[in-house]
Amino acid sequence: MKRRQPEIIADAPFRVEPSTQLPILCLIKDASRYPIWLEQVIVDVNYSSGRSQAICFPIGERIESPLWHRVFSIDPLEPGLTAVEVDFWFRDEKGKHIVRNDNYRRTSDAPLVVQIASEPLPRSQGWYYGETHFHSIYTSDQVEFGSPVAAAVQLAQAMGFGWMAVTDHSYDLDDYLGDAVRNSPALPLWEQLRTEVAELNFNTGDFVTLVGEEISCGNSWGRNIHLLGYGIERFIPGSGDSAKRLLRVSPELSIGEVLARIREQGGVAYAAHPCAAIPLSQRFILQRRSWRSADFEEPGLSGLQFWNGVKDLGFHRGRQEWISLLLAGKRIFALAGNDAHGDFNRSRRIRIPFLKIGEADHNCFGKVRTCVLVKGALSEKSILHALGNGCCILTDGPFVIFRMGNEENEKAEIGGNVAGRNFTLQMEAKTNQEFGVFEKIEVFQGIISEREERKIKVFRRPCSRFANIPNLKVEGPCYFRIEARTRKDNLCITNPIWVQPAV
Repeated sequence: MKRRQPEIIADAPFRVEPSTQLPILCLIKDASRYPIWLEQVIVDVNYSSGRSQAICFPIGERIESPLWHRVFSIDPLEPGLTAVEVDFWFRDEKGKHIVRNDNYRRTSDAPLVVQIASEPLPRSQGWYYGETHFHSIYTSDQVEFGSPVAAAVQLAQAMGFGWMAVTDHSYDLDDYLGDAVRNSPALPLWEQLRTEVAELNFNTGDFVTLVGEEISCGNSWGRNIHLLGYGIERFIPGSGDSAKRLLRVSPELSIGEVLARIREQGGVAYAAHPCAAIPLSQRFILQRRSWRSADFEEPGLSGLQFWNGVKDLGFHRGRQEWISLLLAGKRIFALAGNDAHGDFNRSRRIRIPFLKIGEADHNCFGKVRTCVLVKGALSEKSILHALGNGCCILTDGPFVIFRMGNEENEKAEIGGNVAGRNFTLQMEAKTNQEFGVFEKIEVFQGIISEREERKIKVFRRPCSRFANIPNLKVEGPCYFRIEARTRKDNLCITNPIWVQPAV
């Protein structure tokens, strides 16, 4: 599988908003070991109507750095599905070469498929889409690496996003620059990430990047699990499952210890893909496990990132674990993310070292989205507040939000709470042709004293964007939440609003 060439990869968002340029990310890694002369990049865009365009970007540059990247922007000719081919023309000591899309052996070299949207993502004022689980180039080791942060910001903006969280592995962020095996006490990668994000936020006023970590820590059995920490300034170690320490796989810190450190910094913590299936090799070699029920009881945990790019068994188990915690009276929230390692269009990941690279499109950046409600200006602080207080919805298409109001006209937004005797649920639901009409919108009431969740209303393909459920009376503490599904099987899940009967 190994070539005496740098890794050459083309990437693009799987979807861009209407009237937006299509950004093409070209990335060359390890040219410091295998220098090349890059002559040009040619991008062919083929539309479903039969139209096409070919654009040549002259380069004429010797590439000999550990990482080189460039984002080229194209004005699409029309909306719809497009097939994008990216050809790299270069020469090295062996002669001239043309690489199409990537130079990995045993990959498809298939076109990048991009949806040029004809309608924007459905949303309401004050709500912003984002990516909660993204690995940048600071996750770079023997088997994986991500995208440059600045390039990710450009691609995310084209997708209609307002924010993203960079959550590189704790066991990568403690390395020396350019050395994926040795750890540096000075933490140059962590410091460089923080500096880069601060500069990006200063220069990009309409987009916010959060600094985070995906931290390896010990569950109640002392096995390695992963936890997402947002808004932290001081590095939190975690290298138990890094595969860098021979026969040493015990976690340095427990979940409780990590949560305490995040809480001390004013950060926000979510369980990362807590119920996902763990491959046998990782279970035995790295001692990785899923989260256990006792782990969710640790103080300081805001919620579960159980929707991890795809509605698989881990999604269904995680959703049920979340509901069980809600019915047990725990104020805990849900989050969606993709665990994208770059991967804006499709992922190319090692399956069997030196033998096989797998390709998939279900863990692409932004495939599922977390949409947050921001009060006031969009900022790091306002997004962290929304994540920490559950003011968010999870979706891969439709947009559904609701409020709860009492007889005194006091209202609570998603993630909030309200007390009273008589309540009205006010719902707003939006979709578009890309995601399909609503098949059903289900309203759930969680009765905490009975540990039972009841479906109190089902809307079937509502014609109106707005709907009310008046005269809701409650006898004890409960919560309300909504799930909406379209005829194309796109889904939206809201976080709850908690309701308390007036004394």
